[in-house]
This record gives sequence, C-alpha cells and structure tokens, in this order.
Amino acid sequence: MMVVKRVDVLPDTNMTPGKRKQAVNKNYDKGGTVVSLGEKLRNLRQKTRKTLQEQSELLGVSMNSVYRWEHDLAVPRKSMLKTMADYYGVPLDWLLSESAAASLVSDIEQKLLCMFRKLTDNNRYMVLGYVERMCAEEYGSENPQ
Repeated sequence: MMVVKRVDVLPDTNMTPGKRKQAVNKNYDKGGTVVSLGEKLRNLRQKTRKTLQEQSELLGVSMNSVYRWEHDLAVPRKSMLKTMADYYGVPLDWLLSESAAASLVSDIEQKLLCMFRKLTDNNRYMVLGYVERMCAEEYGSENPQ
C-alpha cells in the first residue's frame, strides 16, 4: 500500500473555505444534486463501514487528511486517488468525473462490479458467459444491451 504523507491543497489558497468548496462542487447533475470528489470518497468509506481512523490507518495518512478530502477542503494526490480507486473497486475516471450520473449505479451493481474486478481474467470470462446465458434465457435470442 502506498503511503502519502501530504495532500495537495486546492490551488487558490486565498479562497475562503466556502468559496473553495463551491469551486470543487461546481458541477451538478440534471436534478441539481452536487456530487463532489469528497462526497464520493465519504460515501465509499461509509459503504465499507470504515471509520475515519480506520481509513486513515489503511491509507497511511492522518485522520485530518481524510476529513479534509471528504469535506472538499483538500484533494489527495493522484497516486493516492489511484490507491483509493483500486481499494474500493471503482474506476479512477469515475472517482474524478464531474458528473453525478455515475452515482446512479445501484448498491448491488456496485457490489457486483467490485467483486468482478477482483477475479482473474479467466474467471471474468466464465462469469460473462454465465450472465450471457441467463440473459438469453430471460430475453430470448435478442441482445439485451
């Protein structure tokens, strides 16, 4: 596990915390809901039922760093983001995406994807074949995509 001891603070250090958070949260989904990097990190941590302390120990950083990331007061280095994306089984581009639509994935879909990513390539193809057979039975010969 990679250990990072410092975080990259948002570029404009003259900004007030409120303005800084607005800059991070500038993107909205169609329903007007803000989904920031911090919110995604907090939601992922809570879904794995980790405390701030457990998460900070796992990543080798201070609890303050994790708190600041989750409250959009700082952003982790790219290497730390990669580490967290791998740990949670989510794509790095989803974590960094500014679209809230990505958060519309259901809990069961996210769990399946996380488990699927832990499989070997051979087992992934076996799962794909199984799912294709199930879809063929349910939808007939048409492609359910």
